[in-house]
Amino acid sequence: MAIRKEKGIVIQSRDIGDSDRLISLAGESQVRMNFLSKGIRKSKRRAIITTEIGSLVEVDYYDQAEKDWKSIKEVHLVNRYDELKSDYLGTLFVLYVTELTSFLYPEGESHPFLFQLLSGSLDTSNEKGFQKQILPFFKLRALSHMGHFPTEFYCHTCGEEVLSKQAAYFSVADREFLCSDCHPIPKDHLPVLKLFHTMLSKKFSNVLGIFPRESDYRDGDLILNQFLRSLFGKELKSYFEFYKTIGYL
Repeated sequence: MAIRKEKGIVIQSRDIGDSDRLISLAGESQVRMNFLSKGIRKSKRRAIITTEIGSLVEVDYYDQAEKDWKSIKEVHLVNRYDELKSDYLGTLFVLYVTELTSFLYPEGESHPFLFQLLSGSLDTSNEKGFQKQILPFFKLRALSHMGHFPTEFYCHTCGEEVLSKQAAYFSVADREFLCSDCHPIPKDHLPVLKLFHTMLSKKFSNVLGIFPRESDYRDGDLILNQFLRSLFGKELKSYFEFYKTIGYL
């Protein structure tokens, strides 16, 4: 039986029976898969933190094509993001961003970009602490990569770029951009749309330098949360406690 390797971040983890644990990874190279760690919850030799939500791990597994899960031979912890998880807010952020990734990442598909985005966001937050501004950055990058959020900022009616208009609006329900030349818009989203446009082409640290106002990120995050509700049809389980803790509820 062939033994293969994968590196990834645990985005789901659940107990099976008395001693096993099933995990799902946002992986670096393979498709999203489930991995069974047999006896891990009672093992004195293997660290159970390798199956913890938000842990970056390397897995050696048996490639069993006939099963819905892969049996783990060895698993090694690469990074637990201890600094980030050392306080309540950081832990809530890890739970939220991994749950969001799990919802966006279909099983059986390969999206190395989501692994890179998630690991980069956790690395940055582990090093510099959680920053609220990273929330819309992560969501927009993930949604646009998966083809859910439009990346060309053109008015649905006139076809002209909305970023050069006096005002513009993003309709969450229709997933369309509208400019003030063509429509009476209920709210001007232009500052946020300019932020979104920059987020799609710049590193997070560079975006912070170009757009220093936290209110722009909060407004952008509000739009993206509305978008996620329309996409998923429900709220993430980790949403309420996390957003109450950061003061957005």
